[in-house]
This record gives sequence, C-alpha cells and structure tokens, in this order.
Amino acid sequence: MARTKVVEINGVDYTLQSVSYEWYLDLNDRHGLSGGGRRKTSAYVDELLKNCVVTPGEIKTRGIKCFDDDIATGVALTSAIETFLSERKQPGDSPANGKG
Repeated sequence: MARTKVVEINGVDYTLQSVSYEWYLDLNDRHGLSGGGRRKTSAYVDELLKNCVVTPGEIKTRGIKCFDDDIATGVALTSAIETFLSERKQPGDSPANGKG
C-alpha cells in the first residue's frame, strides 16, 4: 500500500502518495534524467505530479498545467514530492496510522 503525506504549500494542502522504486527509476529513464538522452524536465514533472498528488484532484488530470501561472508553487510542490519519495520509511509507518 502506498505511503501518504499531507504537505502545505502557499496555503493549500496537497496529499502525496508514494510510488514504487521501479516506477520512479523508469520515470527518470523515460525523461532522460538518468544521464542518457535528452532531458524532458516538463514531461517528468507532469508525470510525477499526476502520479504522486492525490488531492487536489485537479492535479491528477491537469498535472503541470495547474501551475502555468504559478511557477513558484509548482517548483515547491515538485521539491516536496521528491523529498517525500526519498524519505526513509520509519518502523510503524502505515497508511492506517496516518504516518505512511
């Protein structure tokens, strides 16, 4: 089951969910962030947002387009997702207790 976390950025709560390590590696490969090929950062961020942000639901469908006029929030949310994904799961963390 995916871990979740709520982060607040500029007054908005975003619920994040984890993805598998394999999916994350494949995402980086698909968009050239692994060192091979041309980097497609906007496509990477779009896919990351659509797969890791649970709420607000609009992000799941519109992805990066939600931040066309708010670059700072888009950058902060992307950073929060990457930090969340790289956090070590602690013993006792689970979706049931709100710490996963």
